[in-house]
Amino acid sequence: MLVLRWWLDADRLEPGQWFNGRIYERRCDLSPAGDLLIYFAAKWQAPFETWTAVSRTPYLTALALWPKGDAWGGGGLFVTPRVIGLNHLEVKSPVIPGERKAGWHPLGDEPVKLPGNFEVRRWSEEAAGRGEDNPMHHERITRDGWIFVSDGDAGPYRQSGYAWLFNSPEIYERPSPVDGLVLRRFLRAIYKKNGPWYVEDFEVLRDGARVRFIENCSWADWHKNGDLLFALDGKLYRLAAAKTQEPAQTPIENAKLVADLAPLRFQNVVAPDWAKQWA
Repeated sequence: MLVLRWWLDADRLEPGQWFNGRIYERRCDLSPAGDLLIYFAAKWQAPFETWTAVSRTPYLTALALWPKGDAWGGGGLFVTPRVIGLNHLEVKSPVIPGERKAGWHPLGDEPVKLPGNFEVRRWSEEAAGRGEDNPMHHERITRDGWIFVSDGDAGPYRQSGYAWLFNSPEIYERPSPVDGLVLRRFLRAIYKKNGPWYVEDFEVLRDGARVRFIENCSWADWHKNGDLLFALDGKLYRLAAAKTQEPAQTPIENAKLVADLAPLRFQNVVAPDWAKQWA
């Protein structure tokens, strides 16, 4: 996978580093300024197996790293711009660049200590380190303006198609910041074989009636100006706020194609010097 920074003012994409492994995107968080990333990743090989790290966006070279070893919990939230809340059962001293370990690792070569004006603690005394994507994912998106509507009713584990197909979907929704529309997110299945882990649909509602339906959508959210941003079939789109209220026959009707990411392929990218420093 490739980490990109999307400059929304000009729809400019800044490529960062690729990662040949698994990043658990629902256990990640951006700092309020967007310059730092907390991420939870897995390589399932020495020396760390899995870990939580802080890096400079859009790079993954760790400024500080907390080994995990399994996939229970992991990741974290920015409680404040200078308080890192780890999703770990306990907070241990981080591994920092310059402390090279045997085998593959994401640390740089030069020592970079955690700044003195940063605090690291568990993000929740009750919940940190417990569960998988939730409860931390719920905490992050409700903090950011999504409203929980209903739990999903997942059916039994299946051997083909989807691992778990929901009898009724899990639902969150988020009001538009400008015009009274509502963006609704439906989780209707988990782990499509040879497909995404989360199978979701989105719809735009006006006065309770659907005006746009985006099936099998990877992600969607409102821009602060009311534009609808979404990812579909490996492409990024922007739908201008003036068009969001209009009924659409297709998901991408009147939407601007920002970028087609499908042709991109792995490259070994080295982080620049500025991305190996806290500031």
